Amino acid sequence: MSSLLAFALAASLASAGSSDSLRTDRDVRLTALRNARSINRCYVDEGLRRQPELEGVIEVALTVEPTGVVSEAQVSSATLTGPGAREVAVCIATIARQWRFERGPFDVEVIVFPFVLRPQLAAEEKPRQA
Repeated sequence: MSSLLAFALAASLASAGSSDSLRTDRDVRLTALRNARSINRCYVDEGLRRQPELEGVIEVALTVEPTGVVSEAQVSSATLTGPGAREVAVCIATIARQWRFERGPFDVEVIVFPFVLRPQLAAEEKPRQA
């Protein structure tokens, strides 16, 4: 399994919504996997380029509409500190705001993604040279 997939799978999910929702954890995880490369790129380009040992967890809270559109994305907590930490958080929230989930008879939901960020998991993708 590539480090990118390991990175995405390390993001466990906590979903806060009504019990009437039909959006499954599997569907939510698949959306995260489809977007893992962009999240990893934020970490590598914005964080590891500035601080090669930067690691921690960023939790992003997404408000997902019944249409599958993410109406809000914000960092709810982060353990990253030091150079690049703020830039990684902003980048991840911006990217996650563009995610699209399956459309259907769903309630508005807030889904929290805790992304575990470690240099060894991002080793496949090198920082871009400026």
